[in-house]
Amino acid sequence: DMLLGDKEWKLDATYAASNHNSATAQVQDTLSSHLELALNGLGGPNCDVVNGVPGSGNAEYAANGGQFDGGSCYFFNPFGNSAFNRDGTTFQADLELVNPPELYEWLIGRASTDVDYRQRVIDIIATGELWDIGSDSVGIAIGFQQRRDKGISTVDSSLATDNLDFVFGADDWSGQLTTTAFFVELGIPIADMWEINLAGRYEDFDEIGEDTVDPKITVLFQPLDSLTLRASAGSSFKVPSLLQTFGSLTTVANQVDLVGGTTFKPSITQGNPNLQPESADTVNIGVSWIPTEGVLDGLSVDLDIYDIQYDDIITRESSPNLLSADNAAIQEWVLANVPGATCTASNCPQAFQAVNAGVGNRRQIIRNDSGILLRILPDFANANGADVRGLDLDSSYRFDTSWGNWRVGVQAAWIETYEVEVPNSSGGVTVHDGVGNYNSTNPVARPLPEWKVNANLSWSMNDHRVFALLKYVDEVETDVPAGTRGFFAGTARLAGNDSVADDLGDTKIESFTTLDVQYTYSFGELGILNDSSLTFGVQNLLNEEAPHIAVVTAFDPRLHDGRGRIFFTRVSASM
Repeated sequence: DMLLGDKEWKLDATYAASNHNSATAQVQDTLSSHLELALNGLGGPNCDVVNGVPGSGNAEYAANGGQFDGGSCYFFNPFGNSAFNRDGTTFQADLELVNPPELYEWLIGRASTDVDYRQRVIDIIATGELWDIGSDSVGIAIGFQQRRDKGISTVDSSLATDNLDFVFGADDWSGQLTTTAFFVELGIPIADMWEINLAGRYEDFDEIGEDTVDPKITVLFQPLDSLTLRASAGSSFKVPSLLQTFGSLTTVANQVDLVGGTTFKPSITQGNPNLQPESADTVNIGVSWIPTEGVLDGLSVDLDIYDIQYDDIITRESSPNLLSADNAAIQEWVLANVPGATCTASNCPQAFQAVNAGVGNRRQIIRNDSGILLRILPDFANANGADVRGLDLDSSYRFDTSWGNWRVGVQAAWIETYEVEVPNSSGGVTVHDGVGNYNSTNPVARPLPEWKVNANLSWSMNDHRVFALLKYVDEVETDVPAGTRGFFAGTARLAGNDSVADDLGDTKIESFTTLDVQYTYSFGELGILNDSSLTFGVQNLLNEEAPHIAVVTAFDPRLHDGRGRIFFTRVSASM
């Protein structure tokens, strides 16, 4: 603390360092090089691929009664008779046809990644008063920040050499971003009921050669002690992340193609150093009402209406959209240039002719000479923009009785508009309306139910507390392609789950309501512990089943918790 003139000022300086390291290893794939050898009879860790005899190991395996080390070069049998006899019974009796467990182990691809993120931040902030206005003072805050973010990702040899059949591969990457910022904020009281806050922030991003100035104004009006009206407007700025600028990202999803139908294929994206920062202009209008007299004493209501205009949104291109456009181009060419061709959106035998002629998006949709889809290469890119409007409500009512203290609360989020503009392959702009949609093909928006509502009730008395939470998630329309929905629905039907199959084939993801309850007993001070408590609870008390969605997990954790009823206990204490 210090004095400047007759005004008190405070100077704070902090340095923060954080490291986050994660190592993952997954047995999830097949080594491509090993599978190719095994399909040609040269599989197994002991096979001499130059001088070995293809399939000699299978004969020796059978002769030795199933001793894997007795053989060397094995065929991998991809057919059903590796496990079934001719009469349909299991456990193939002819050991020459069986795939030994050790051969499966040799074929397995282990994908491992080691990621290290480091952040170093210096903050210096000075706060104080400038001059008096009546009984109040004009306050100011001035600050400086420098932030260094660094990321390093290292993958194993099977990923680095693109040697996995399912996820294909990934690359090592590293990058650093240094940000230097200055800001100033003024709080100006006007009369007794008004206050204006003016703020501005300058940021410079060293490695990408960008800088920005972002202003903000906030106006507060308090005509009553219980009522506050507020309005704010400002701009903000977001640079690409380390991953988006320098990194490498591989995901696998079910894709619908005109050659081969529905199939799981990898989407691989490399960092894009040419990305533009995204910006946003935000307007917010809100009201807070906290009555202090009469029957409404204990009520609290906060209501906010927001309008956000985004420009140059940083996103990853939609793989389904890229593939759909490529399919359309191939289909159009085949029907126009191949006499007698029968080319549909789900079956196009002549597609290879278009592919070999260079038709379609040959840079990002990778196919072999037969036209079969191998992988998709979506870019990190800037969408044109987005228009987002909605409303947030947070309300509660507290009251006391001889039976304890009570609190009832309701929180709600309503999205009116979420329109995203994205450049399309024809040079125009496609507008995606995200509200009430699953948004699987929307490169920016997540699944967006129009309404999300939470209602809660709590009771406490002495050392006892009970809390109940009712959660509602509105329905959404699914834009998962019909072929993908049909694939998952057919799989469920084969397993005898007709009701699940009907849900997966539907275009609507139903609303979902769950009830959580918990009881807490407070022990107070226990020895060296200042406060301690024990909680028992149940999430999803009624064991409601999450709506089924045509994805691998059959539910989406971004929308719903699909784990069903969960019992839990929690012990907490402080010293």
